[in-house]
Amino acid sequence: MPNPALPIWTSPKRMARAVLAASPIYARLRSRALRDNPLTALTYHSLGADDEDFDAWIVVRQGDFLRQVDLLRRRYDLLSLDEAVKAHTESRPSDRPRAVITFDDGHESLHRYLLPIVERERIPVTVYVATGHIQTGRSYWFDRVMNALQTSQPVALDLREDGLGEWTVGSTRGERNWNVISGVLQALKKQTPERRELLCERIVEKMAMAPRPRFTPLSPMSPSQLQELAASRWVTLGAHTHCHNLLDQLTLKQASDSIAQSRDLLRQWTGRPIDHFAYPNGNHNEDLVREVESLGFLSAFTADKGLWPQGTSRYAASRIAVGRYDDLSKFKLDLVGGVRR
Repeated sequence: MPNPALPIWTSPKRMARAVLAASPIYARLRSRALRDNPLTALTYHSLGADDEDFDAWIVVRQGDFLRQVDLLRRRYDLLSLDEAVKAHTESRPSDRPRAVITFDDGHESLHRYLLPIVERERIPVTVYVATGHIQTGRSYWFDRVMNALQTSQPVALDLREDGLGEWTVGSTRGERNWNVISGVLQALKKQTPERRELLCERIVEKMAMAPRPRFTPLSPMSPSQLQELAASRWVTLGAHTHCHNLLDQLTLKQASDSIAQSRDLLRQWTGRPIDHFAYPNGNHNEDLVREVESLGFLSAFTADKGLWPQGTSRYAASRIAVGRYDDLSKFKLDLVGGVRR
């Protein structure tokens, strides 16, 4: 029986990636990328069931995640973030390259799918938690938009009166449909936080009657689910702000207050140390980097794609983002590309 997670038709781009990832050239690329002992940090967001019909890049099928973890275990030492940052900053030599697995935001799926996996497979992971949606139970704007734009039939979304154009979602399925949804999200990111919330509510209202595919909507963990996740010896918690706004759109004080609130609430809820931070959407600048360091964190990750070379800032470290439409060949190639110098 064919694997439902794999397309029957393979695009020329996928075929080319598969050939390259299996060729002797790949071994040379990998050797070159890892020659200075960089840290490989991977960014995920959410996991979903393998047969779920959800056009959202951030929702990785759990079967794909397990295949990626299997590949990593064969080629890397998977470390906790505390271990990795300590070894990396001390420039400790290693016989095998080091890697860490991180998840951003704090979706309910991490309790449902990730927690059983890390307990069974003994995989160290770091979860960066944005505390606002945990505290209120209300999903952030981007999750509400992604949920609203899931439709099993074509629907025209007219946002011209708001200056955001007209979009047709659901005319295709899979990555092409995600590209449309992503376009809406990118347009919303350019708005102020207040206007973005209003536009989000308008989109949710316009899409309220759309026919839905079978999927589990994105939602935050409850405080009790977060506590269960935090109790695992395999899980490190990190801060991801309280508001999950783009920090470079805020004043420095607003950004600092949100970062500190996230850290303080996580400490209060779980009794765990919160020593690491990740910038929402990766947005950062020099002032934010200095502020995060002054708050006492041991590391901070951006969304800059690439490996994290030794000798570079602990507070603007690179990661490799992994999404739903990344086949194993793309995953392998991403592991050896984009070393930041």
